[in-house]
Amino acid sequence: MTTSTPTSRTKVDLTDPADLLAAIPYLLGFHPEDSVVVFGLRGPGRMKQGLVMRVDLPPPSLEQDQARDLAVRLAMTGHTGATVAVIGGGTANKAGRPPRRRFVRRLEASLAEYEISLTHSVWAPSIAAGARWGCYRERTCGGVLPDPRDSVAAAVVTGAGQITRASRDELERLFDPVAPETLDRRTDLLTRMADPPWRGRDPVQAGVAEVNAALTRIADGDPTITDDQAVRLAWALSLVEVRGACLLTAAPAESRLARTAEELWLRLAREFPAPEAAEALALKAHAAYVRGDLATAGIALARAGEADPDHGLTKLLTTALHTMVQPSELVRVVLMQRAEGTPEIRLRRSGGTG
Repeated sequence: MTTSTPTSRTKVDLTDPADLLAAIPYLLGFHPEDSVVVFGLRGPGRMKQGLVMRVDLPPPSLEQDQARDLAVRLAMTGHTGATVAVIGGGTANKAGRPPRRRFVRRLEASLAEYEISLTHSVWAPSIAAGARWGCYRERTCGGVLPDPRDSVAAAVVTGAGQITRASRDELERLFDPVAPETLDRRTDLLTRMADPPWRGRDPVQAGVAEVNAALTRIADGDPTITDDQAVRLAWALSLVEVRGACLLTAAPAESRLARTAEELWLRLAREFPAPEAAEALALKAHAAYVRGDLATAGIALARAGEADPDHGLTKLLTTALHTMVQPSELVRVVLMQRAEGTPEIRLRRSGGTG
């Protein structure tokens, strides 16, 4: 599995291996295990930081394929250099040399085919205070990691209100659905409801009102979703105009509305049955993508694809993720969609429909 994320949220010193390694969990959003993390560099002098990619360390039989895939991804997105960090993958040998040396050599050779230079390659068994790290090229290069929580990257990410998970599994568990019997009940209700639940009202206006009321409940600290609310909100998000208005809440990413909306999308992703869950999962993926958290976006898109393999927005965002469209470009597209007459998703002080 590949995770990509921009480094625009915080910059790290790619010439200091300890600083680079300590920053990784805060750039990815979780502590990686048995992974290779590639820091892309752009420009003639390889001075501009680009994307960061994380992949699972491949088995020996797939090392060449993985090395080539990483090189192609960097080449396609205009990178001229790379720094590589291997996390886990075994233990150092008696001479202190790090594991997975053949894979790193293959990666360097694949990068060279696209005129991408490998500026540095380092290894650590884990990203934890006191872990001993080393370099692939220089045997005398190495040291002991400081506490990653004291790094610049940790301060920037934590200050922005973002949470770094202990593992990718922990991040995955955030999307686990509610009890099967609850989903079965809601599937039955949605199946029997052939028409929108707002009789005599404009469905778009009513749908926006449902979303606004749900946002207000979340902001007031009430995450509860009843069966009736779930059905109404599922209908609301199925309307193209309402979903379009919901997409606009993602920018600016640091706003209270954006944070509250993303919390609501995650809640609904867990509370909706399939295929309706795909709507909320796609909105969650979009919001995470806009703020640069592509690990979360990737998980949400994978789940959305499982809930509804034909979901249009999921396909578009998945393509953007695989081709490494920069989040800043996604923000630009979102802001271009703002127009007079667009339904308004907003936070109210209290109360609302549902």
